[in-house]
Amino acid sequence: ERYCPGLAEEERRQLRAFSARRRREALGQGLACPVPGPCHGCPCKKCGRRLNKGDPGILASRLGDQFWHPACFSCHFCHQPLVDLIYFQQDGRIYCGRHHAELFHPRCASCDQLIFMEECIEAEGRRWHLEHFCCLECEVPLGGQRYVMRSGRPCCRACFDSLFAEPCQACGDLIG
Repeated sequence: ERYCPGLAEEERRQLRAFSARRRREALGQGLACPVPGPCHGCPCKKCGRRLNKGDPGILASRLGDQFWHPACFSCHFCHQPLVDLIYFQQDGRIYCGRHHAELFHPRCASCDQLIFMEECIEAEGRRWHLEHFCCLECEVPLGGQRYVMRSGRPCCRACFDSLFAEPCQACGDLIG
């Protein structure tokens, strides 16, 4: 919550509930330890290659008594190594905190925070908080308005025409 100061009270409530459920159901930390004798020859949970007694291995308590090679213990989405870090599990896969959260809530293309409200704007294959889908220059809200994408951010027609539109070589009028 301390990293999301702009949340409305309803969003704060949903964030608290989401975080508590995630800690209860999915949070774990991989334990780096030598592979014990009884696990000699067992396959790595990710790559399937054999682990030998005494090799460095990672044991993830939330996922049973299975071992990973240290390099294999990484986020399913971004492949960030998670050795000695917290991980989140979902359907037998492990994730970093960022990508596990994105399985349940979209992330705003403007502020990079999770969107907890039911209403959001979907544009250009990304999602935005209603209040964050605004012109990159004048900050007028653009929900339901025509816009042009500029550097990955929306721009209202007036700002685009005055700042970025090119004149037509033949007639000299701006190409909107």
